Amino acid sequence: MRRHLHHLNALRCFEAAARLLSFTQAAAELHVTQAAVSHQVRALEQVLGQPLFERRPRQVRLTAAGERLVGVLSSSFDRIDELLGQLKQSERQAQQSLQLAVTPSFSSRWLMPRLPRFWDAHPEIELHLHHSTQGDALSRGTAEAAVVWTQEPPARVWAQRLFGTALTPVCSPALPRAEQPLDSPAALRHYPLLHEDSFADWARWLRAAGEPEVAVRQGQLIDDSNALLMAAMAGRGLALGRLALIEEDLRAGRLLRPFALSIEAEGAYWLLAAPALAAQPRFQALAAFMRAECAASNAH
Repeated sequence: MRRHLHHLNALRCFEAAARLLSFTQAAAELHVTQAAVSHQVRALEQVLGQPLFERRPRQVRLTAAGERLVGVLSSSFDRIDELLGQLKQSERQAQQSLQLAVTPSFSSRWLMPRLPRFWDAHPEIELHLHHSTQGDALSRGTAEAAVVWTQEPPARVWAQRLFGTALTPVCSPALPRAEQPLDSPAALRHYPLLHEDSFADWARWLRAAGEPEVAVRQGQLIDDSNALLMAAMAGRGLALGRLALIEEDLRAGRLLRPFALSIEAEGAYWLLAAPALAAQPRFQALAAFMRAECAASNAH
């Protein structure tokens, strides 16, 4: 049977662009120019006699033909990558490594206190942590697996929901002023609010508290939850803390919770991995450990 192997370079460019839905990101991943990716994809479309993408301003979408093709290509490339990885490993190598990307807040406040139990149970696995506030470590190839905060996991990856959490106002115990006590949600109008990414969460909390008139667009926007909590501890204002991550800070008195009201966060922590990795024992050991720890801590 004749194989169309002379189109491999074009297929590789198409698969990257289809997986990332971006010619620019595909070019960065493949270390070529965007024009080169576009040229290869158009050449492939000419060979097939039909478009693989719907091209729109600053956006591309797959056609039905593109969806069919990328499904086969991604699976095939994953299998090839898995086999190449197996061939590269020495049969005598006793230790296995696993590259895991995590955010600084999840790492320091949830994962690190629990990791000694994983190391004790699996001394044969070298767990390498990559800390980043970005959620694309998996697609960029800097890690094999990742824990990300998201409302919906990306397509074409193995995904397992770990836990969600509630959000509640927290601040430094030194922040409340005697002349302006934090005795009701209405008192928040006298204090700066600290926001993660947007003003939406504080707006939701204030509506739930019956104080929608409090000016929510005050205070600082901070795009990392770890830095957000550090700012709150330093007395810079009140933040909405993720209860699953701040229990120890509350017990130790580093943070004060002035109100009992909490709202559910719009998202959850998910464990992600390439499908080829998900079947391997080294990753299954990590996934089982995280499931057990979530159950033990009654995270929801």
